[in-house]
Amino acid sequence: MPELPPVDAPGATATSAGPVAVPPVPPVHDARWRTALQEVLRDPAALALHTQPIVELSSGAVAGYEALSRFDGTRLGTRLVAGSDRWFAAAEHWGVNAELQARVLATAVAMRAVLPADTFLTVNVEPHLLADARVAGALLEHADLTRLVVELTEHSRAEDPALLVRRLDELRGRGAMIAMDDAGTGYAGLSQLLALRPHVVKLDRELISGIDADPVKRALLEVLGDLVGRMDGWVLAEGIETLEELDTVVGMGVALGQGYALARPAARMLPEIGADTVRRVQRVAARAQLDEHVLSLVRSARVGTDAATSDVLLGADGRVRAVRWGGSGPDDPPRWSPPLLVAPSASLVEVARRAATRHSADVTAPLVCTDGQGAVVGVVTHADLLLALARTR
Repeated sequence: MPELPPVDAPGATATSAGPVAVPPVPPVHDARWRTALQEVLRDPAALALHTQPIVELSSGAVAGYEALSRFDGTRLGTRLVAGSDRWFAAAEHWGVNAELQARVLATAVAMRAVLPADTFLTVNVEPHLLADARVAGALLEHADLTRLVVELTEHSRAEDPALLVRRLDELRGRGAMIAMDDAGTGYAGLSQLLALRPHVVKLDRELISGIDADPVKRALLEVLGDLVGRMDGWVLAEGIETLEELDTVVGMGVALGQGYALARPAARMLPEIGADTVRRVQRVAARAQLDEHVLSLVRSARVGTDAATSDVLLGADGRVRAVRWGGSGPDDPPRWSPPLLVAPSASLVEVARRAATRHSADVTAPLVCTDGQGAVVGVVTHADLLLALARTR
């Protein structure tokens, strides 16, 4: 489930009339939560399901949507304003979590009627609650659950693993798919992944954050992707917040993506993806298909004549003069190296051979990819080149 903006601390919310103070959220054992939850269960309008698109990263098309619970605490007498995680935690504390999640599931099942063709809808449920007759009944009372993805969160352990497996088999038998949320960060890890064999494995934001600059995270994504693929499943990278992260997961061939860089959750039914974002995904995906050419490894870079703001420095004649690299920490100061220019169609082996002939001080500096007119397409890092060569051997 995508992380919500923090709402637990006092602060201010901007409105046309000026800042409005947001009261602190009380702890879940505060009796105000019991009153608020009772009001939510009485008033269906106090609970709404927003949606966030899930995108096919090979084409930019919307593959599905995640249903996200939103609580309108401002309409309640208790005036509680908090993220959905806090509401469900309070519901667990006050013994109404099963009833609340059953309400969410029933609403999500009904939402399939408005889904565009060839898309699915995912809805979260905590594994231990599938043992509750109300929660299971909200799903199993329907003979047809096609186009529904039941997403298991890892926030709590199922008390009866055998019963959980039977419930999931029943759901699969009615056409539902199973997703595993926050893979790699929860209590069960790989053993849970192997036991449940989900159709979709969601990689937590922690694994996606900064993946464009972290070769270890990229290596981990490759390992998990290979494992999930061998189980006939799809990897879904969630929490993609920057264009650099988006370009990286698209370039690595991840099947599905979700996050602010693609589209934010919206109250309107089934939000779409912006045309510019679709074109970007298609462009990067097409480039990645040329996996034996250096174009598949190109990263965006700041290009200009000002050394203070550029990664690739141009001279007055527009030709590349130097490339900036380093700067990762106190022991790695930023520095400039003479450029090694490569064509987008150059093979990885050819580029690696040329890079090996550089001066020893510059051998790990980025390469600069330029098109036929000499315009800078982007840069290729030494680490990306080595990893790509290792994959092709």
